[in-house]
Amino acid sequence: MIDETTPLREAECRPGTTFKRNNDRSSNVDRAFLLITQIGAFLAGADDSLFISTHDHIASNFGQLPLGSWLLTAYNMGYSIGLPVYGRACDVYGYKRTLLVAYALFSVGCTLTGVAGNIWVAITGRAVSGIGAAGMVDLISVILTDMAPPKEVAILRSYLMMIGTIGATLGAPLGGILADWIGWRWSSFAQGPIGVLCFAVAAWRLPSVPKKGESDERSPDLDIPGLCLLMVTIGSIMILCHTLGESELESRLMQISLLVVILISASLFGLNERYFTKDPLMPVWLLRTNGIGFVFIGQIFILFSEFSLIVNMTGFFVRAWNRSSSMAGLFLMIVPLAAVLGAGIYGRLIGRSGKYKKLATGSLAVGMLNLFLMSLRWPEDPSFWELAYPFLAIFTISGLLTTQFMGLSASTPKGMNSTTTTAYYLSQQFGMMLGFTLTPAVNRKILTYKLKDKLGTSTHALQVSIG
Repeated sequence: MIDETTPLREAECRPGTTFKRNNDRSSNVDRAFLLITQIGAFLAGADDSLFISTHDHIASNFGQLPLGSWLLTAYNMGYSIGLPVYGRACDVYGYKRTLLVAYALFSVGCTLTGVAGNIWVAITGRAVSGIGAAGMVDLISVILTDMAPPKEVAILRSYLMMIGTIGATLGAPLGGILADWIGWRWSSFAQGPIGVLCFAVAAWRLPSVPKKGESDERSPDLDIPGLCLLMVTIGSIMILCHTLGESELESRLMQISLLVVILISASLFGLNERYFTKDPLMPVWLLRTNGIGFVFIGQIFILFSEFSLIVNMTGFFVRAWNRSSSMAGLFLMIVPLAAVLGAGIYGRLIGRSGKYKKLATGSLAVGMLNLFLMSLRWPEDPSFWELAYPFLAIFTISGLLTTQFMGLSASTPKGMNSTTTTAYYLSQQFGMMLGFTLTPAVNRKILTYKLKDKLGTSTHALQVSIG
């Protein structure tokens, strides 16, 4: 029987590849393994934001205050670079071995950060832990999709998203508390043993399955040139995002150089994937299958809009509503609350009915309506109850992400689950980074332009606009 868990049309597979989804399989997810997946998701989310409140203090201790923000950027860069590597490594070596490597890298990275003797070792540790964290989220989604029936996938992944959101929310305040209580070194070092525990439980309880290719005529190769080109492209994009908004001449030259590197490496990557490799990291035919490419593009725009909203809310509460920073932080708690409720409720709805298309359409409509109302009312004099606009927007965006992952899982050709899941999370990471970096830079430019327009071109006006 065809329903919303069945693709609308057959996948445009390569010769010899069949499209088949096992919708009748029973759940094979071990409870102990499921528990450590939630712990891993919490660690990955918390470690992303753990250094938000302490990175300047850490850099100051090393006498390198200008490099403090790289403790945050390095983690996101490692996370983004690690995603495509895991996608192919999972196909070649199997997901158990690859997941164990992810837990090991995360533990090593956290330990390295904790014992760092200088800022560069700490930054390296953050990058390594980011690479490990990427697998702790990406591979778990792949494993759950393979081991659980489709309806249960929505519920399990909603739990994963909820735990990750809670971790990301608690990371910043928890980092500050732990830094005052036991010191920032121990707050990072202590995550290592927890990662080792996750490693041990996964090695014990996660069943070994044949890696992709053991039952095929030819095992897929690891496309080293493609991986290197993709890593250069991703790393350059992340560094470019980090430098957005800086107007010094040196920064301008760096931005131009990075743009050139991105264009060259991305072009070479596309040529390599199209003509020079037998096992591409992202097959072109897959992007045209069942609208999968549009899902990836949608993730970039959805996460861009969500984090563009989030990154500006605190400043709005402080400057427009004249609230204290602590009160602004309290108002900002509506974001994780809405995200957790959205993921949980939509996951349950999909789990019960197996339907996701109408939910996705309704979520998009309600989210756009609330963002539109917010753009109309918040520049004026909004009432307190109009906090409902961002709450409902984040709630529906979270639900939309849940429905889209369910649709992606149902539409993915057999054997391409790890590739599509990796690209899915990588698209989200790009959208998030663009939202965090591009929106504040644009806002500063608009503010500078309006100040110059209002105050004129006097020396005082220029000082105000620059400072």
